[in-house]
Amino acid sequence: MRRDALHEIYVFAIDNAPDFPTGSAFGKAALEKILTLPLQLLPFVSRAERTRHARKFNALKDASDVPHAIAAYVYGCDAIVAYDEHFKSIAYLIPHMTPEDYL
Repeated sequence: MRRDALHEIYVFAIDNAPDFPTGSAFGKAALEKILTLPLQLLPFVSRAERTRHARKFNALKDASDVPHAIAAYVYGCDAIVAYDEHFKSIAYLIPHMTPEDYL
């Protein structure tokens, strides 16, 4: 199953709310706020491109992080912004920042 970062934000809100309607409302509000920021939204790279770069990201222990890291690397992103500390293991390829660091 492929998950994207925006979906993960929505699910995070649902998982951390007292009930589904509250979590859904918070998740929607979070997505609306994010989409107003001066950020560029980028897709995952193709399977061929992912295969070509995968070896560089062997330090990532969670396979679901690899598509995010490869896309950030290929598109030349300034950093991966996440609470997930797994990305620190590839900081030599692309910097890792928490949301607080970024803002």
